Amino acid sequence: MKKIFSLTLFLLLVTGISGLAVAYVNGITYPVIAARLEEGMVRGYNELYPGADEYVDEGEQGRGSVIQQIIRAKIGGETVGVIYLVKPKGFAGDISMLVGFDLAGRVSTGIKILSQEETAGLGANCEQPWFTERFVGKTTERELWVVKGETEADDEVQAITGATRTSEAVANGVSAAAADFASRFR
Repeated sequence: MKKIFSLTLFLLLVTGISGLAVAYVNGITYPVIAARLEEGMVRGYNELYPGADEYVDEGEQGRGSVIQQIIRAKIGGETVGVIYLVKPKGFAGDISMLVGFDLAGRVSTGIKILSQEETAGLGANCEQPWFTERFVGKTTERELWVVKGETEADDEVQAITGATRTSEAVANGVSAAAADFASRFR
């Protein structure tokens, strides 16, 4: 009985010290991780709307929505574009991405994949420029459709071979942002 008590006390002591060590390391690394995430977001904003001199966060959207945040891109105090942070559900998990729209042209300026957990060599190709460029210049007036072959209409996007679900998730995220953009920014 004495041996069980001493082993239990030892394990409690080890787990307590380990928990404190993990909490300490987390406290040190959290600000660094948050700063790097913020830098990545700003780089994404600049890629989607490079002429803007200010980005204003409109705030978070409601839970359950694919749309997480809306950011206004401004030049000289005038809103010229809108950038959405969306998180559609892909094949293996959420795909976090930015979607930009030009206010004057009412078309997409492009997408930037921030993070994804898709299958390497297949769905993970959603980050590749040859795929993301397929979303530049798409109208905000119609939902996007994913096709397996060559596209024939402006509202079609060619899927990544072997990763149709990932392609559909990205297109759904862009379509959700486009629908919100079309109704909110007339």
